[in-house]
Amino acid sequence: MGFGDFLFGLAARQPAEYRRLRGIRRRIYTRVAPLHAEIVRSPEPIAFADLDRSRFEPLRAGSSFGGVFDCAWLRITGEVPDGVERPVVLLGIRGEGLVLSPDGELLDSVSTVFQQGDHPHSGGRYRPVQGVDLSSGRVEFYADVAYNGFILYEVGRGAFHGAHLATRDEDAYSLYYDYLTLVVLADATDDAGLAAEVRRALSTAWTAFRAGDVAAARAALAPALAAPSTSDFVYDAVGHGHLDMAWLWPLRETHRKSARTYVRAMNALERRPDYVYGTSQPQQMHWMQQEHPALFERMKSAVADGRMELQGSFWVEPDTNLPSGESLVRQALVGRGFLQEQFGLTDEQLRLCWLPDTFGYNGNLPQILKKSGMDWFQTIKLAWNKTNDFPHRTFTWQGIDGSSVLVHMPPEGDYNSRAGADNLLTGLARYPEKALDTALLVYGSGDGGGGPNEIHHELTDRERDLRGLPKIRMSTAGDFFRRLEQRDIAHTHVGELYLETHQGTYTTQAQIKRHNRLVERKLHEAEALAVLAGDDHRPVLAGHWREVLLNQFHDIIPGSSIARVNREAIATYERIEGELDAYAAELIGRLPQRTAGDSSSGGYERADAAPTASSASAAVPRTALNLTSHARDEVVKVGDGWYRAEVGPYAAAELRPVDAASDLAFGDDSLDNGLLTVRFDIDGVIVSCRDRDGADHAGAGLNRLVVHRDPYVWPFNAWDINPDYVKRPTRVLRMSHVESGIDGPTVWRAQEYRSRTVTVRQRIVLEAGSDVVRLETEVDWHEKHRMLRAEFRPTQYGDTVRCEIQFGHIERVTTERDSVEQAQFEVCAHKWIATEGSDGGFALLNDAKYGHRAKNGLLSLNLLRAPTFPDKTADRGIHRFTYAFTPFASGDLAKVVREAYRLNNPLQVTEIAPFASAASVDDPGVVIETVKRAEQGDGVVLRLYESLGRATTTALHVALPGVSIPSAPRPAFTAVETDLLERPAGAAEHVDLARLEFGPFEIKTIRLDARP
Repeated sequence: MGFGDFLFGLAARQPAEYRRLRGIRRRIYTRVAPLHAEIVRSPEPIAFADLDRSRFEPLRAGSSFGGVFDCAWLRITGEVPDGVERPVVLLGIRGEGLVLSPDGELLDSVSTVFQQGDHPHSGGRYRPVQGVDLSSGRVEFYADVAYNGFILYEVGRGAFHGAHLATRDEDAYSLYYDYLTLVVLADATDDAGLAAEVRRALSTAWTAFRAGDVAAARAALAPALAAPSTSDFVYDAVGHGHLDMAWLWPLRETHRKSARTYVRAMNALERRPDYVYGTSQPQQMHWMQQEHPALFERMKSAVADGRMELQGSFWVEPDTNLPSGESLVRQALVGRGFLQEQFGLTDEQLRLCWLPDTFGYNGNLPQILKKSGMDWFQTIKLAWNKTNDFPHRTFTWQGIDGSSVLVHMPPEGDYNSRAGADNLLTGLARYPEKALDTALLVYGSGDGGGGPNEIHHELTDRERDLRGLPKIRMSTAGDFFRRLEQRDIAHTHVGELYLETHQGTYTTQAQIKRHNRLVERKLHEAEALAVLAGDDHRPVLAGHWREVLLNQFHDIIPGSSIARVNREAIATYERIEGELDAYAAELIGRLPQRTAGDSSSGGYERADAAPTASSASAAVPRTALNLTSHARDEVVKVGDGWYRAEVGPYAAAELRPVDAASDLAFGDDSLDNGLLTVRFDIDGVIVSCRDRDGADHAGAGLNRLVVHRDPYVWPFNAWDINPDYVKRPTRVLRMSHVESGIDGPTVWRAQEYRSRTVTVRQRIVLEAGSDVVRLETEVDWHEKHRMLRAEFRPTQYGDTVRCEIQFGHIERVTTERDSVEQAQFEVCAHKWIATEGSDGGFALLNDAKYGHRAKNGLLSLNLLRAPTFPDKTADRGIHRFTYAFTPFASGDLAKVVREAYRLNNPLQVTEIAPFASAASVDDPGVVIETVKRAEQGDGVVLRLYESLGRATTTALHVALPGVSIPSAPRPAFTAVETDLLERPAGAAEHVDLARLEFGPFEIKTIRLDARP
């Protein structure tokens, strides 16, 4: 199929038949009266209730109503001529519109959004409008219209083609879709005899139509349409209106697209008794509840009647590579909670995870899904692989802990199927498991197309039992999976579902990714502080969580949206961060303070924060607050002084003054803290990193800052990296300035790299008693189609690299022995990656980055990109972040995990009284990730996971306000293990916290309740 065929479909593939269809189309509608149009334009939406009707002015047919993202209200009025029966209202626009009555009732929606390969509509540039009250002979309705660009681009203008009343010739209308159905079948089938027979019928029908005999034309096609399917294969078909929360349009437009999509779906359900519609993102339903309550009530009725299926349990369709594990848990908690509260769904109705368009799926997602009540997983995205065809469409997926879910990928590879014969046959041809004789068909126009429209309905009506095609059965996706799980599924895939494209989304829009990492940490801290302070954080943080989960949608956090979406996301993050800081300060103020009558306001500052006048003059000792699972022994700077913090997990301890360490030293090209001696070449590259045992870890060089060419990959520039970038010439940044010094227990070296389009200022820090090398970095970045990477070629390097993912890590190969290994040229990791050689290991840590290359001796951290589409300003500006590296002894991955948490979770310096660990475990490989209030009731929930990939047994010690008294003779609380939804798990009523047994990478959720 050529590009023209792909883009323009039938018009390009069969231009003669397309012209015939246009000829039939001209017979369908007959104009009987013009309608008058008026307009109110605005740059942003105006609510119907706020519409000033005095502002309407006349609008001529053929006029533009605005540019990309402009808004307008149309008022359409007129009279029904006497004697006209069953008049039809036709509205012609280039764009999208929501139609309302004069009283503000939502009536219908219209859309001419173009999607590749669309079949031609019977109305041409016009769409029939349903629900307009014509009983009085008077016509009046309003249309809230918008134009959101063409295909992928912010080009063109919205247009008003006109509005009129017409009558519809039902025979001509039916002939049109009879003809379209068979034209597509004749072109798509591999059965030459069938194709020839159908083409003869089409030719006979066209001759009859040219002679003016529509009935004879239909009769010529009737035998072909009546011939039943001989296939045993059955598609379970569910209508769907895939709608990105934001992408090539701003969030505000998705509110409006949602209303257009849902009103069309509700109208179709009322007109078509066997139609089934599915929708997948509770956030959009929540908007309808707030903005269009009458429409929301119609939706609730459709769900109660079994006509509308709520697909999936996540709040939105998130990226699953970048968000933390806890964020993905909250996607399920928040989304599922809304669906059960508002629609009364049962657990059985919420077994499906619906993520058709997300850019790859992390290796621990099966465990997260299973423990969130989801046994089934639907996607199509692996069909987008650029290098290797993913070998299955129906299979079992096993995650890193051994949990499994049933996966089905609709074999056509599309969540916007046109549902034509070509789509059905393409799916069959691409289906390795076609012997199952069943697959899912997800059809409808997405992203503003409004879901299934007239074309989809008419084609599927004719294709349900049609010779040459598989059969079609209207069904929910849930019923499809219930039937499928009864079958023998032959294939099991273990590990991540890596998408062999869109690897640039691990890095693009670095500020969004940095803010996401930061706000995830602040939410964690606020919840833990609230438990310590005895506060109920749920009403305070619920709205923040919903906004963060929304920004984790699979085109926002990946950085693949337009500039406005990115600006608004960053502004949302900054607002939330400020509000979380204020709430955290309030909670710290409620904790017992260090000294009675202290005049301090009870505020706090970060150990890594810039000194302030108040902090410099504050009395000492203060306390260090540790809200991580790891005991901390480190130095912090408060004002001009340095202090040591030795503080347990979820504890606070007094700071003790420290003097400058005697074993710190620096030279013209070196730093030394007694544990490591680091030497630099003239370009600032670390050429030696020798430990006190004499082992050098620098290999072929560490922290080489390299600018790579990152050419435009059409059409998905922000998404994609050309894997051949490694073969292109590079530019190693040259150092322009260097200075070194000692500050208390740290020795540092400041390096500056400067060119016309990029300036990097980097502070390399060694801390006394630590073998972690920190690289505190500021970049002023103004490149175009370039990547900035920090490259490391350590001495110790193995055939695999371990990469942190949600609640664990995954092991990937560093070789390129075949096309699968080569396709994974860029991988996603969270806070760390680590590789081991024969004599130890080397780990690379970060506080804000996700994209890595780990191949052939190289560990490369992708710091910044500079794409130009869809945001031509992507990543230009100033960025601040820190990364670090450390050698480690063979098998000591627990050190890597601990140091990564330390880098990402700086201690807080406060005025609170010291307290012992509120929650801790004995095993260093088990992490207490979350301490929070239970979703229901007064209990406290702790979420733990095994981080090292081995079975273990550990004790959990808790001393939390309201649920425990450390000195009590028996526990003052009950402990129950739950799933991630906080429902009791298994048969055991209580768990023994002295012996918690973990499998490799197992997530455990423990609920604690005070005894009565």
